[in-house]
Amino acid sequence: MSFWNGVNPQTVANAPDGFKEFQVGENEAFIHQVSETTSKNSGAKMLDIIFKKMDGAEIHYYIVDDEYKMQKLKSLYLCFGIPMGSTNIYEWTGKRGIVVCKQGQPYEGKVYNKVSYLRPMVDNGCKPPTRKPIEPGYMTPMQDNGIDNFADDTPF
Repeated sequence: MSFWNGVNPQTVANAPDGFKEFQVGENEAFIHQVSETTSKNSGAKMLDIIFKKMDGAEIHYYIVDDEYKMQKLKSLYLCFGIPMGSTNIYEWTGKRGIVVCKQGQPYEGKVYNKVSYLRPMVDNGCKPPTRKPIEPGYMTPMQDNGIDNFADDTPF
């Protein structure tokens, strides 16, 4: 059997397009694979998370064991509907969210997009934490009932 079996102009023309990448801006994606590894630059432990889109595009996102680790993990948990504090990385596969990308730095003459931050999908049941509404009197004037019990002894 030859390597060239089945290769003709029509089969090559009908083949799927080549390299796909995440676009700058919002990309609906799912967690394809998570692995624990070591950073080549610093030697620190890290998670290598591969996000994938339905068109086959993939992008790596790294959470390094440094001062931003907890912040990035919290964002990942909230945005992809992962139970807070979950350490079973195999259960994360398939979770969906939004990966917001920005243009990366040039590398070997080409610029690749990179993950800027994560955002939850509206319909995945994951909501960002809400803040308590501002109570009356906090940075808003109180109603004036004519009695303020304020003794002002300023001489002007």
